[in-house]
Amino acid sequence: MDKEQEQQEAVDLKTRRATAATEKVAQAAKTAPEPKQLIYIGPNLPGGRLAKSLIVRDGFPTYLDDVAEKAPEIRQLFVPVAELATSKAALSVPGSALQIAYAAVIAAVKGGI
Repeated sequence: MDKEQEQQEAVDLKTRRATAATEKVAQAAKTAPEPKQLIYIGPNLPGGRLAKSLIVRDGFPTYLDDVAEKAPEIRQLFVPVAELATSKAALSVPGSALQIAYAAVIAAVKGGI
């Protein structure tokens, strides 16, 4: 085997290893669970604590736990991003769970949460 052939085989080996590693990463990305993104469709909270249309990952934000103690309905106003249109439509339906939750959060804001 000459030197040029050995170098080519070394390059081929590196290329095969890189390709295998890339395929492993791609496969892991396919099987990894997508983080759940939620969007807040409720009213703005005073002091800039929470604004409408805030998008969060992995569930209800822990920094709002004190608000949720006073107005637990706020948790219902964090909806999956994929369900945004449906949820916004439900907000305008009198008596719907989301409309009731929205009204409860408004009342809590007026009450000084």
